[in-house]
Amino acid sequence: MFFFIAKISLYAQAVNQVYIFPTASLHAHPNSNLNIFSDISHSGSLVSYDSALINFYAGIWQNNNGSRLPDESPRGIDGVGGLFVFSDLLKLPQRINNINALPFNGFPNIRINNSLNVTANIGNLHINNNLDFLSGHLILNDVDITVGKPGSGSITGYSQNNFIVTGSGMTGGSLVRHLNTNASAMEFPIGTAVGSYTPLSINYTGSLSQTLKFRVADQVYNKLNFPEYVYKTWVMSSTVSDPSAKLDITIQHNSSDEGSTYFSNRADAYVSRYDPNFAGLWDLMPPMSGLTPGIITKRAAIFGAYMNTRLNIANLQSAEYFTKAVIKKDVDENTPVNIPDAISPNGDGFNDTYVVAKRRPTDVIRFEVYSRNQVLVYQDFDYQNTFDGTANKGGFLGNTLPDGIYYYLISVNGSKGIPGYLIINR
Repeated sequence: MFFFIAKISLYAQAVNQVYIFPTASLHAHPNSNLNIFSDISHSGSLVSYDSALINFYAGIWQNNNGSRLPDESPRGIDGVGGLFVFSDLLKLPQRINNINALPFNGFPNIRINNSLNVTANIGNLHINNNLDFLSGHLILNDVDITVGKPGSGSITGYSQNNFIVTGSGMTGGSLVRHLNTNASAMEFPIGTAVGSYTPLSINYTGSLSQTLKFRVADQVYNKLNFPEYVYKTWVMSSTVSDPSAKLDITIQHNSSDEGSTYFSNRADAYVSRYDPNFAGLWDLMPPMSGLTPGIITKRAAIFGAYMNTRLNIANLQSAEYFTKAVIKKDVDENTPVNIPDAISPNGDGFNDTYVVAKRRPTDVIRFEVYSRNQVLVYQDFDYQNTFDGTANKGGFLGNTLPDGIYYYLISVNGSKGIPGYLIINR
């Protein structure tokens, strides 16, 4: 069954849903203008040609199993296709459901023009060519959105008021983009929530085509929200292991996301990378000059936003975590030069206590240990290398602390405390 659509409006007065049957094949031809005022349950084929406009005003667009949204090309995925506009004309928030979504079998192009926002609600959302923002956000409900095919695809119109909302947790929906061996200045306009725009831009080089996923979270991965950090983690996933790959990354954050120490020492900021083999879990780098206002936007520059870049990141893992910190790598002359990473208090005589080496006889060392919930479990104002994993504070007094990662502060002769991580492993 074939339908040829020119300029037409579909209204649902007696029913609130239009159903496209599996055998149906609809064609929105060049320069056609289709207005849809009912929910869509799509199980057939809706072909849209270049310059066709499909305006959707109702609440739910659902692509069922086996449905297709081809463009004008023979394969249905190699052309330009029409523009599907999700609009708030009827003052409705909108949802897109994709049942058993297949790669490159999604919308040719989507425009978000809904101040009440559009949610990718069920199933991963695929956009073959362009995602454009005019008004509102695209919110991911624990699903991924893929924009473009390998080496193609674009996102336009985004700003601090119009972007992809990934959610605030470490896991959930991500923005997915397919890269050829070289990708220059590819941007990921994402944020954790409406009003929290924290995008990034990358340059990627490698010997293999790659698929990268990014989301952002409202915490520092595997670490408490200490004031030396920006309270965000940018999470990257990749699908191809490429030993030759290198990544340049520019991350933009808002001043409202900074810890108090970070705010006071912003000139010393750098992009920090999570390293599970590093005692502090996040690596330490020299200061990297930042830029403001933020310009990872397709509209006006964003004041109160700061960008930091890290170059030539190698040995990329399938999951990478990035944040920003101002913890200094160098220490002053009063700080012990040998601070251990871990203790194993099992009574074998090796590494049973936390020993500060190369201390002078006159040094007075203050040593504090905190749980990962930021609870003080050990404190000594004149530490004599006696901590063996036994707490001496509060409700933990005299208790053996469980194995795990703890946060410490150590200072010598009244100097500024140096933070770090201590691993207890019996």
